[in-house]
Amino acid sequence: MASYRAVAFDLFDTLVDFDISLFPVVEIDGREEKTTSRAAYDALYDGGFLVPNYPAFHQLWLQNSKEVWGERNSDPELKEVRSIVRFRLLMDLLVAIPAQDRERAALTALNAHMYGIENSVVFDTDRLDVLGKIKDADLPIALLSNFDHAPTARRIIDKMGITPYMDSILISEDEGFRKPASSLFLKVAEELDVAPGEVLFVGDTFDADVTGPQSVGMPCAWLNRKGAPVPEGCRPPDFEIEDIRDTLSILGL
Repeated sequence: MASYRAVAFDLFDTLVDFDISLFPVVEIDGREEKTTSRAAYDALYDGGFLVPNYPAFHQLWLQNSKEVWGERNSDPELKEVRSIVRFRLLMDLLVAIPAQDRERAALTALNAHMYGIENSVVFDTDRLDVLGKIKDADLPIALLSNFDHAPTARRIIDKMGITPYMDSILISEDEGFRKPASSLFLKVAEELDVAPGEVLFVGDTFDADVTGPQSVGMPCAWLNRKGAPVPEGCRPPDFEIEDIRDTLSILGL
């Protein structure tokens, strides 16, 4: 069995989970959609900002998100787009809001959106036992997450009691790049003061959490709860697990 000197985890749907049933639900054109756009709209309306009717606002919301994420996802450099940038662009589409008020409006909508995201996250406290056993083995732990609003990610980490177990926390908004950027995995190893090959990375998204660490020679455990096949043409992970607790057996703990 390989000897690891450190462990790193993805955050969303690895250490914590999104519960889609907790997402806000709105009715649009006779059908239900799970979206935070209504919360953002209500916050803007209540804040006295000039906004169109909600269906028109929601269409602008979808248009803006599609354009921003499309550009981000096609960027070969894997640069992160900060959430505030997306909301500034949305405010530019709301032409009735005066230019001098748009930054305040962007922050108002962003905060309402992130409140909905934060309150849709659930956590199995048994995972703290996993982190505790790793710490008891004197193995440093890092967290590396793709998320476009670092303050919200850190609030979630704090609220769930994860922060004290972490020796390093890297959020893509702060770093400027998204997984699977090789530079992020090299920084994880650097911050844990070990070689990339001495870190076990654990995550649920194949492209981000398997091909990313593989690009720097970092062993990885793919958290594959649904038993999905390895994408065609891709190298399999070092390990495939169904539960984060399986990390302990890989580590021999």
